[in-house]
Amino acid sequence: MASYQVRRRDPLLDQNTQAMLERRGWELAGLATIALGLAFVLALASYSPEDPGWMVATDQPAQNTLGRIGAGVASTLMAVGGLGAWGIPLILLAWGVRFIAHRGTDRVLARSVFAVIAVALASVFAALHVPGPTWPPAIGGLGGLFGDTALGAVLTALPLGSGFGLKLLSLVLGVALVAMLLFVTGFDRRELRVIGLFIAASLVRTYAMAMGLAGRGAAGALRSAQAMATAREA
Repeated sequence: MASYQVRRRDPLLDQNTQAMLERRGWELAGLATIALGLAFVLALASYSPEDPGWMVATDQPAQNTLGRIGAGVASTLMAVGGLGAWGIPLILLAWGVRFIAHRGTDRVLARSVFAVIAVALASVFAALHVPGPTWPPAIGGLGGLFGDTALGAVLTALPLGSGFGLKLLSLVLGVALVAMLLFVTGFDRRELRVIGLFIAASLVRTYAMAMGLAGRGAAGALRSAQAMATAREA
């Protein structure tokens, strides 16, 4: 039988070009993610309970920075999740920075699927706090409808007194919320170790600076006292 040699085609793009295009693609995705996160920030920051939304029907123009679309999104998120809705732009901005910096992009799918749990925890944690006088009463607590409902169910199931139970639950949910936010934003052990070392070094520098300033202040006060004593003797 006759054998034929099949000529292998050269790839359209070499490995360096493919790697460069992949990096530019991640950077563009990061810019788009950051833009989306900033849009959520603008919508939530300019939220007004008088704007048109699913709970408010009005013909008045929206005060939201992003118009009626931003007002509708902000109204829905604040009514459902309260202050916990701020977890959405936080997660988006964190991943946008990671895409641009090419740090942890391989973990985006495995981590971001738990973002809903992180936002839900943020809503329940916000519901533990007492709203201020400027908080819209139509929303309820700081955690929105979901946070208030979930917190009520948890407090009913806890076999503890309301005062001690709230303190214990606040501590547990606070730690769980921080851990979940670090997880869904892609942090690993090495990055957390670097952050811990940086915080420890910053605290040491701050303490040394404060002690140095205190020492210089004490030395200046001592010199002033000596000068005043010398003046009295003279």
